Amino acid sequence: MPRFLSASLLTAVPLLLAGCGLIQKIPVPKLPKLGLPSMNTIAKIIPGLPERDTEGGEDPEVPFTTQQTLGYGHTLRLEVYEGARDPERIYCGIVMVNSEGLLPLGETGTARVGGQKLPQAVNSIASVFRVAGRNTRPITVQLVSVENTPVIAIDGDVRGAVFIPAYQELTVRQAVESAGGRKPGSTKRGIYISRGGQRRFFAFLESADYQWSPQAGDIITLSPDI
Repeated sequence: MPRFLSASLLTAVPLLLAGCGLIQKIPVPKLPKLGLPSMNTIAKIIPGLPERDTEGGEDPEVPFTTQQTLGYGHTLRLEVYEGARDPERIYCGIVMVNSEGLLPLGETGTARVGGQKLPQAVNSIASVFRVAGRNTRPITVQLVSVENTPVIAIDGDVRGAVFIPAYQELTVRQAVESAGGRKPGSTKRGIYISRGGQRRFFAFLESADYQWSPQAGDIITLSPDI
């Protein structure tokens, strides 16, 4: 081996060792502990994970079932759409029934829903929007939840319009059966399902049951004509 190479290696080895020593002496910074995000934060990150139904401020938690009437403190999550072919969402919010039985709907007005069951309350809400001047196109009120209870509406050719709790793996057939089925003697078969203001038609309950997975806010309408 040439002498100049040997000398270069002898010079480089101490430097490398010194460098390794320097690397070992470099302190490793401690990472701060990160707290877990709140449920509200997670809800804003993960689509489909709803926040709690709370209006903010004085909003008490009030017991609720889909069979009872609305009263003070009941909080509703609403979506309101105008039009059928090309629906426009004209309202979306979380609102609470006040001590007078009124439900504030922003600049549109207030709906008197105290003492009403959900089917009647939804009609009252729709009427407020019609009186406010939105009466040239159909108004669809989709009630998503009440007091953190997700709900689905069943109406049309049924014994009586009802709301039922929405739960995972609920089928269209189960929802219809929960409403008592069609009116006695009815020979109609068609069914409409509304979501996001859009209405879809199925010729038979079987096809709807196979193709559609119900979720909170859906409106299942048994056709009275087809």
